Amino acid sequence: MKSSLDQQTAQVESLKRNLIQLESKISEAKTKKEMLKARITTAKAQEQLQGMVSGMNSSSAMSAFERMEEKVMIQEARAQSMGELASSDLESQFAQLTSGSDVDDELAAMKAQLLPPAQTPQQSLPPAAPVDSELEALRKQLDQL
Repeated sequence: MKSSLDQQTAQVESLKRNLIQLESKISEAKTKKEMLKARITTAKAQEQLQGMVSGMNSSSAMSAFERMEEKVMIQEARAQSMGELASSDLESQFAQLTSGSDVDDELAAMKAQLLPPAQTPQQSLPPAAPVDSELEALRKQLDQL
């Protein structure tokens, strides 16, 4: 029995040592696994960074600034136009539009160029007296109603 007990004790000790070695190897494998995970994550991050850096050249950066500047200029123009609209009322704008008779002057000049020199625009109009008398007759009829 004693020899059997000694053998069993030796086997238990051997199993304990093997278990400790196995636990050590498992721990080492876990550490190695975590280290490899960290390395692959770092490699992927570097790859993404290199892709971004190589994809972004100076011309694309400058065009982005140009687009931003264009948007700012558009917004400034809108703000300025809104300010101009707010500062003047509708009546003054209408008066300003009607006060400019440049178009009427140009139209008269073009008509004068198209008409023969002997005939002027005033000569082509009918005399005003019959129109005035008809207008006066219509006014009298309205007054009687």
